[in-house]
Amino acid sequence: MQEGVGATDRCNVFCSDTEKVGRVKQRLKGLEVMVDIFKALSDKTRFHIVFALWHEELCVCDIAQVVGITVAGASYHLRYLRSLRLVKARKRGKTVFYQLDDDHVASMVRVALEHTREESG
Repeated sequence: MQEGVGATDRCNVFCSDTEKVGRVKQRLKGLEVMVDIFKALSDKTRFHIVFALWHEELCVCDIAQVVGITVAGASYHLRYLRSLRLVKARKRGKTVFYQLDDDHVASMVRVALEHTREESG
């Protein structure tokens, strides 16, 4: 809680700055993909997959073992993550390898990790 803020999370009087509200509401439009990304990462299994891929490229079988799920389960989650462009795949022979799609995804993981360390330390 911020310093000076009481036990309640509401103002004691209602006041609204219509200009600010209008500007912020305008910025909220079109954020559905971003909401979907955070929803995807809020799933423990999918976040573990992304975190593992932050460290190195892995095949589907390795991902399944690291995360503790079946290959079919890993494939399901990877398909979903791929649809949001959080991970990408490449095939070598009969094996499919996954990695993070780009540096933006790695940055999200890094920032979350830094925030966690900051909170606990």
